[in-house]
Amino acid sequence: MIEQAADVLRHSAFVEALESGTEGDSDWTAKNAGLVVLRLVDAWLTSAGDAPELSVWGMKGARSAIEAVSPSQVVRAILSGVVDSIEQTGGADARKLAPRLLAYGRCLDHDGHWKLAIDVYRTILGWQPPALDADMVIDAQMRLAHCYRVESRYDEAAIAYAAAKRVARSSGDQMKELHARVGEGTLAVARGNLPLAESILDEAIAASTLAGFGEVRSIALHGRAFVANARRHYEDAARFAYDALSATHSLTARDRILTDLALSLTQTGALDAARDAFLVVAATAQEQYVRWVAMVNLMEVGALQTNEPLFERYRRELAGESLPDSLRAQYYYYAAFGYHAFGKATAAEGSLADARAIAEHHAYNQLSFEIETLAGNVRHGIAAERRVSGNVERVRDIAAAVSEMRDLVGV
Repeated sequence: MIEQAADVLRHSAFVEALESGTEGDSDWTAKNAGLVVLRLVDAWLTSAGDAPELSVWGMKGARSAIEAVSPSQVVRAILSGVVDSIEQTGGADARKLAPRLLAYGRCLDHDGHWKLAIDVYRTILGWQPPALDADMVIDAQMRLAHCYRVESRYDEAAIAYAAAKRVARSSGDQMKELHARVGEGTLAVARGNLPLAESILDEAIAASTLAGFGEVRSIALHGRAFVANARRHYEDAARFAYDALSATHSLTARDRILTDLALSLTQTGALDAARDAFLVVAATAQEQYVRWVAMVNLMEVGALQTNEPLFERYRRELAGESLPDSLRAQYYYYAAFGYHAFGKATAAEGSLADARAIAEHHAYNQLSFEIETLAGNVRHGIAAERRVSGNVERVRDIAAAVSEMRDLVGV
């Protein structure tokens, strides 16, 4: 097991994050505490209690790093729990720490710190053989695959999904094996192989319906909505997403599904319903990244509805956020989209230049095409886009349900 863990002992993702941050700010102190605790975990599992990091002074150092984290940050309690487990457990036992480390990884994951979450999930997997706790290993592999997928590290995501599926099959867990298969379908979407994705997800919907696995069915329906959206079957996409929303009990899944439902509604021309859905997500989503996505899309809806106060509210809020590059490029694009809609050509050109720089650096080819199309429209004074309604009647019941949801939330 030590060989498996060797490549994560350095926790380079945390080191790089600290080096690029500002020492003493709230984000930096939280990451520093995470690094100190992960090194403590490594020392405890490697040395069985003999490492200097496990001395009284070493434990005090870990406690001190944790105490520097604001009490309002969830990670403080999670990291403190990890240290408590080390102090209270006789002998090194990865099973005692794995649930707390998984909670820490999920916290980082939900806040959009995917590189750090990858580090934590790999730490768990480095020390936790499947024979000791198959459920823990499957869960960690699934979250690891998700983070790799979001980071566009598709080959590594495929390996993690395959590992989760293999462990689930060997332990006789049909539901988790099917969940991992849905993950492979979602990965096929990310890679642009829509026929493969559609085939995998349709099979998963049928199998999960037959087996009565409601949450897995919801996840598969959500993936199917994404495929329909990519094929420009927007009313079908909205219906798949709405069915997925009705089948889930997970708050984080609800946020993501509602976001994609809103995207489909935007494309059908049901802009009021789309705005309502994005407002709910922006106000209530569990994950920071999902809130950011909703806010970027509210900029677009504001432009499409010629609602400049709505556009400006979310443009200003996002301007100061530390967005990942993929989302930062989208932010600049939709800022330009809005500026063009409101007749501010100079501002639009400036935002397009910022979007172009990021898109070219990361080879975001589709976005680059959209940037150049919009740039040509701005340069030649071509009127801004106005969304034409599709068959809104097909989604009228969905629009009504979303409106009720907004009223319940009070946004």
